[in-house]
This record gives sequence, structure tokens and C-alpha cells, in this order.
Amino acid sequence: MAEEVVSAVLPKTGETVWDSIQRMTEASISMNENYSCFQAKMKTLCALRDDLKDRTSRYMSTKKRTMDNWFHRVRAVETVARKLERRFTEKQESSTWIHVIPRSKLSKELASICLDICELGMEGNQLADTLVRKVVERVVKMTTPDISYIPTLQGVLDKILQDLPNEDLKAIRVLGMLGAGKTTILQNLNNHEKVASMYERVIWVTVSGEENNKENLSTEMLQHVIAERLMVETEGIKDVSKIAMRIKEELEAVKYLLLLDDVKAELDLDMIGIPSGAKGSKIVMTTKYRHVRLPSCSNIEVKKLSQSESWNMFDRLLALPNDIKNKAQLQRTTFKAVSLCGGHPLMIKMAARIFKAIEKSEINEISWSDGLQMLRRWPEKGNNDPMKDLLKFCCDHLNVEQKPCFLYSALYPEDTEISTERLLDCWAAENFLKSGYGTKVGGRNILRHLKNVILLEEGESGQHVRMHKLIRATALNILSEEMKDRCLVKTSDATQKVNVVAPKRACVDLWTDKEWISLANNSLDRFPDAPHSSQLSTLFVQKYSKHKKIPDSFFQHMCSLLVLDLYMTEIVALPSSINHLSNLKVLYLNGCTVLKELPGFIGQLKSLEVLDIRGTGVAKLPYEIEGLTQMRRLLVSFTMSTKDNNDVIFKLQGLEDLIIDVDSEMEDWCNDLIEDVVEKVSTLPMLISFQFRFHNRVIDIIQVVDDTMKIYVPKEHHLRSFLERRKDLETRSFQVYIGYFMAHGPEIPEFYRYDRYVKYHNGMGQDDVINEVLTKVHAFELTNHNDINYLSRNVIKSMENVQGCLIQSCNQMKTIVNWSHTYDLSLWPNMERLDAKYMPKLETFLMGHVQLGSLSKLKTLVLSKCPMMTVVFCNVVAQHLLELQYLEVEDCWKVEEIVMCSKDIGPCAFPKLNTLILCNMLSLQKICSCTSLEILRIHNCPSLKELPFDSNNIMQLQSVEVEEEWWETLKWPDSYVKEQLSRRCFFR
Repeated sequence: MAEEVVSAVLPKTGETVWDSIQRMTEASISMNENYSCFQAKMKTLCALRDDLKDRTSRYMSTKKRTMDNWFHRVRAVETVARKLERRFTEKQESSTWIHVIPRSKLSKELASICLDICELGMEGNQLADTLVRKVVERVVKMTTPDISYIPTLQGVLDKILQDLPNEDLKAIRVLGMLGAGKTTILQNLNNHEKVASMYERVIWVTVSGEENNKENLSTEMLQHVIAERLMVETEGIKDVSKIAMRIKEELEAVKYLLLLDDVKAELDLDMIGIPSGAKGSKIVMTTKYRHVRLPSCSNIEVKKLSQSESWNMFDRLLALPNDIKNKAQLQRTTFKAVSLCGGHPLMIKMAARIFKAIEKSEINEISWSDGLQMLRRWPEKGNNDPMKDLLKFCCDHLNVEQKPCFLYSALYPEDTEISTERLLDCWAAENFLKSGYGTKVGGRNILRHLKNVILLEEGESGQHVRMHKLIRATALNILSEEMKDRCLVKTSDATQKVNVVAPKRACVDLWTDKEWISLANNSLDRFPDAPHSSQLSTLFVQKYSKHKKIPDSFFQHMCSLLVLDLYMTEIVALPSSINHLSNLKVLYLNGCTVLKELPGFIGQLKSLEVLDIRGTGVAKLPYEIEGLTQMRRLLVSFTMSTKDNNDVIFKLQGLEDLIIDVDSEMEDWCNDLIEDVVEKVSTLPMLISFQFRFHNRVIDIIQVVDDTMKIYVPKEHHLRSFLERRKDLETRSFQVYIGYFMAHGPEIPEFYRYDRYVKYHNGMGQDDVINEVLTKVHAFELTNHNDINYLSRNVIKSMENVQGCLIQSCNQMKTIVNWSHTYDLSLWPNMERLDAKYMPKLETFLMGHVQLGSLSKLKTLVLSKCPMMTVVFCNVVAQHLLELQYLEVEDCWKVEEIVMCSKDIGPCAFPKLNTLILCNMLSLQKICSCTSLEILRIHNCPSLKELPFDSNNIMQLQSVEVEEEWWETLKWPDSYVKEQLSRRCFFR
């Protein structure tokens, strides 16, 4: 810290008077620098304080008094900081030499408080480690559809809310057919404000096993879900009765609402640990089985939707413009379509998606009639399960690429949030996607189609999808018919097997001749030693805690395996037989917390393209990874102790996608990590996606969007590495962000016009690499550059091809161009638009001699919030602006005239200017005459007493927008001019 602050010091013993004066002078000079450091440190401390406040609302600290004392001390520092800020504002413009004593004193105080702030920051980070237990949230909100416009569903919700206060009832049963909306009603209940005010804990539990089974999940799994929600510690406890006791103790102390969704069989609540009606607590469950009941239970049945409700739901989901949906024939067609759905919400949803999938260009009577015929081909009503028949019908209409992608998605456990990127990785590995025009593009198109026809739904975030349990059950049935004995899905300990009833023990025969196997949640008793699975291409073994070790010979006969997913298993090591997986393309080990290392023989997986080891105990990647020449996607975790152990990553020359999860909340360390890694990652020539994921933010370093390369670098020197090593910047569109995250986006107007763009933020001094990159760009933003007075000669020279420029918040800049340094240059010959905003010391746009050809294409100039500017143009500059069409000057309070010496300017000044906007120009007294002006807007220019118009130059004017009171005070050359302008005048 000491080297970051230029301390203001007092005279020391033994110093001469001159030494003391010299030290005070140095301190006075360093005042601004110390203030900048103070501002940055204070901003970091306030962010840390806010983070800790947020976390202490969810966690408890083992040092609560110390934590409270820390917050009190931060508040005290904030009070002192506000006083220092006021004093700095007063002394900011004072003379370094004349006011040396007060400036040096303030400088010393700023340096001192910086040290205090750093100490507080270090203490705050240490206190963060004392936050040991999460405070249980009253309600965990869910994403759910609105049902307020559907009286049948809203009525059930209202009836539940009405019954909850009834002390005679212990439980409420919501009964309804498959897909009737029971879960949606329960989700809306979970989110209801009345529920949050009535209960201290609202607990959601999905009770069912797989949809094809008629069993609930096991007692152990239900206990696990409830204990996790309540933050009850059950690690190491195997006895269900002991876990039940802990859950019971927690629930007896609060008033709770237990929401049980999709109950398929009677529940032994006492065995799970649910106390009966403690403190007015209630249970609400949904089920499709009438025999499933709870003690002291009321019944509410979800009926089919009425015709009008069905139509309203269909209409809302279809969301067509009125001019289209009001066409009589289309209304008739859609009305018939709704009638075919028989009041079934899920059918209505699917019907709406079928019609919505029709391209807008084909919205006509014929195409919609075709859509109706599709619906009519749905299975006849009266079948035992028309919903499942309908779903199967929709699945059968997928094309040869879409169908295997859809069926593959059913391998994930029920109610799982499926990562779209993982899904695309697996689809590509299984060769479902056409490789001709980019597998990612093809995969995303298929994903979009599956969502359009609701075979997949959006997950909690845009990076995940979900599959409705009914749709998944249909997919598993199709797999059973089409793949026969070649697929095994067993994703809960309620047995689920696609082909026949699964055996109770895992034997070698179970694995023979399978192509896809999906196992999860401890549904397997043990791993076989060496199963004969030569046809197996995908193996999911997720969330296993029973098995710490996979037999060494396990993968010996899996030569065709393409995808291996061991997500959140508790394996301690990978078996040696993994080197037999010569065709393996995708390996997921994320969440394997007890896996401490990757063996060197992983380097023998020569076909491996995707590796995810986030959240593992792997501290160092083996050097053999360098031999994985096909690796294109890597996901890893960095901690403070492991970040330096993985330099082998930057030797993977074929890597296209890199994601680094960072397990630290120390901002300074995270920033240092970014700088270090960005320097190294520029050596990867094929990388098109690189992302850091922190606890509270995601930072994209490299990203390709619409064939445009986006790059973020913290400092200028990082850019040099990219320019030297990334030759694609010579040939493609790019956006470069220096010191400014690309997520914040460009601020330059009409950004879409520019193919190559650079944003330079918080820079210092001049840097040759900036000049080099400027020779390649069409648009340039310079922001928060606080130590330059004007653009250097080299920068101006490099900007020859720049068409658009925004200069903003450069607090020391007095003029944009210094004529004495650029007198022999043709200034910005291709510049079409220039904006300068928030420039507190800017005095003029540019002055002095300008070479012929300078600014010859400038069409738009905007100057805003430049309070020190006294003149916009000198007459010499104005004569070069022959193409200027739009001029806006705002909040430039000292400007007296737009063009200095405007009386000497002939009628050719700004010959093409058609729009002039002047706002908050308190000192403005004169504007020049413009013969082509069409639009004039003037606001709050009280010193301007007359307009430069006469009978010869008002003919082009179409619109004058002013304040009426000001307009009436103007002086006019004659009544004719006023009369003509008044006809075009609009008062603000």
C-alpha cells in the first residue's frame, strides 16, 4: 500500500527549512494523486461493506460483535471521507505553490486515510471467513407462469389461501389429471405474499420418482431435500430415524408450510420427520391419484378449463397483433383448434406453440388451416391417456436431426436444470448435428425448435433448459420402443428402466449391449468390474455418494464411449482403465469434490474435446494434458492456492472455449488474476470464448458474436500481446475494450455502423500500442483518461481511418487537438461523427491552422457538458467544415458565440448544416448564419437576443423549437422575418 500513496509528510528532526519546504511542496503536488487513490480505495471498501451486509443477511458470523464493530468503523471512515471530499473540491483548483500548506496538509490526511481504508479492507476479508452458517430463507421464490387470468386455476389458489387459516385442517389435497396445472398452482402458492407473511418456513418438495413409476422417492431422498432446505446438518448420519429427529426438532420450532408436489403413494410423514400441525403449520400436496390422502385433509379438484378460459390462454400464448388475429377466418380456425384441446392446459400450450411456429410470412388462412389439420391428426379423444398420445404425436413429427437430440435430453434426471452448453457438447459428440455449417449453430437451431414446440422449456436462467416430466416420460417410452434393450435410464432410487424392470443388483449383464446409460442419485448398488459395453456411447453417473472408487478395470471394454459424465460423484480417483477410452470426446468431472488429481494417463485420451473439472479438488493439471491436441473446450476452477499450477492450459493450442471459475471474493486478488491470465491467454490462437466466473459477476475476456471478435484487456500492454499473436485481428471485425468490461457495452452513438471499434478507459499517458490498434479501427472511444491535455500527434496520425469518435470524462483535457503539434497533418480526413462529453476543463474543440482536407467528411458534432469551453470554433476551423450537417452544443455555459469572429465568415460557413441544437448555453450571445438550416432548437439561452435570419436565409427552415417566453423577447430585423418564423415555431 505504501508505494501506492505519495505521502504528505511533516518536517522531521534534523531537516533544514528548505528540506521541509521541499517535502511540503511534493505533498502539495501529490494531492490529486492521493485523492484518486483515496477514491479508488474507498469505492472498494464500500463494495466490500455492501457485500458483507448482503451476506450477513443470509449467514451468521462466529464473531458477531467484531463484525458489528467493523461496520461501525466503516461508517466512521465514510463520515471522514465526505469531509475530505468537500475539502478537496475547495482546494482542487488552488495553486500548488501559493497554497502549499493547506494542500500538503490535506494530501497527508488523504494518504493516512488510505492506509486506514486498506486495514479495514483486510479485516473485512478476514471477517468474511467467520460467516459459517446460512440463515434459512423464509421462502425460495420460483419462476412460474401467471394464472390470474385463468379463473379455474386462480380459483383453486384462492381456495387454498382461504383454507390455510382453518385450524381444523392439517393438510390440503389438490387433485387433478396429468398436466392440469397442479404444479403451476402450487408454485404460485409458494410465491404468494400472503404465504410469506403467514409462515416462517415454506418448503417445496417434489415427491415423485420418475413419471413412469407409481412410487414416491425414498424416505432418505425426501429427508435429504428437506434437510438441505432447512440447513439441517446430516452429513455422516445414515440412520433415517436420527435424521427424522433432527428435521422434527427444526420444524417444531417454527410455523411451516410444506408443499408436496406430485405425490404418488401414501407418505409416512412421521418417518420423514414431519411433525403434525405444530404451531398452525400446514401441508399442501398435489396428486393425480384419488387414493392418496393425508390426515385431516380437505380436497380441492382442478377442473378442465372452460371454453372462454381456453381461448384466453391460447390467445395470450399466441400473442399475435390485433390486425392479424381479428381476421374472421383465422379466428374461426384458432377457435376450432382450442376446441380440440378439450380444456387441457398443456394441450392448449402445445397447440399455441404449433401455430406460433408457423413463420410470420405464412400467417394466412391456408397455413393456419394446415396447422388445424395437424391438431386434428392428434389421437382420438376417449383414449385412456390422450395427453401422452398427443406428446408422442408431437415427438413423431420431429425430423431426423431433431428427434435424437430430443430423446437424448431425457437421459437427465427428472426436474433437472440442463445446461444448454453441456447439451450441445453431448449432441455434437454423438454426431447428431450437421457439421457443414457449424455444429454449434445447428445445435442452437434444434434447441430453439424444441423450445418452440415446448418439448423443452426455458430453465431458471437463459443458460439452462428443463423437460416437463410428462414429456420426459413420453421420450423414455419412445426410447423403450425404438432402442429396445439398448438404453438404461435409472435416475432415482425409485427404479426407472426403459426396457424392463431393472434388477436389484448391478451386474455385468445389465451393461451389456447398451448404447446409452443414465444413472443418478445412488440408483446403482455397485459398479461391475469390467462390463462388456463395447457399444456404449454415453454414460451418465451423476450424484453418487455410495461409491468412492470405480473398479480399475471398469472402462476396459468401452472403446466406443463418447460422453462420460461423473458430475458430483464422490470418487477419489479415476481408474487406470480410462486410458482405453480412445474415442472419448466429453468428460465431466465437475463437482467431484474429493477427486484430488488427474492421472497422467489422461493424456492418452487423444480424442478428448471437452473437459470440465470445476469444483473438484484437483490443484494441478498434469503436463500430459498438453498432448490433448483435440481439446477445444476446458472448464476449470482457480483458487488462491492453485492459480499458478495450471500453466499447461496455455499450451493447448487448439483450445476454443475456456471458462475459469474463481473461488475467491478478494477483489484485488481477482483483478491481479485477470491481468496475469489475460497475458498468457493471448498465446492461444484458436480461442474464441474466454470467461471468468466470480461469485457476483461474470467477465468475458474473449467472445465472438456475429463473427465479431470481442476482447477485453485490463491494461494497454495486454493488447500488444493480442496484436502480435492474434493474426485474425488483421482480417475480421473486432471490438477491443481496454480497462472497461465488454458487458458494459459501447457508448458511442450509432455504434452499429462501425465494423472495428476500440474503447480505451482509465488509461494513463500515451502508449504506442494504442496508436497501432487505432490504425485498424473505424470507431474510437476515449473515456476517463485523466492525465492528458490533448490528443498526441501520434494518436491523431493513427486515427486517419476513424469515422466515429467519442471523448468523454477526460478531466484534464483543455483542447482535443493542439495545433502546434499537428500543423502539418491532415486532421481526421475520414471522421464523420465526433462527440465530446463531460469534459470539465475543455476550452475549445480545436484552434489554429488546419491543413487542407482536414475534417472534410465531418457530418455530426456533439459537445456536451463542457463548462469551461469559451469558443466552439475559430473561423479558420469553421471554413473546413463543409460537410457538417448536425451540430449540438449543450451545457457549455461560458460559450459566447459558436464561431469566433463569426462576422468575418462568409455565407459559406457550414453550407450543409441542417440541424442546430443549443441547450443550456447561459452566455451565448451570437450564432452564425446558415443558409441550409432546417431544424433549430434552442433551450435556456437567456443571453441570446437575436437570431441571424433575414428574408434570404429563412426559406429552408422547417422547424423552430424554443421557449415561448424567450421567443417574445427577441429582436427582429423586420416583422416579415418574425411572422415567417412564427409559422414554423413550436414552443417547449
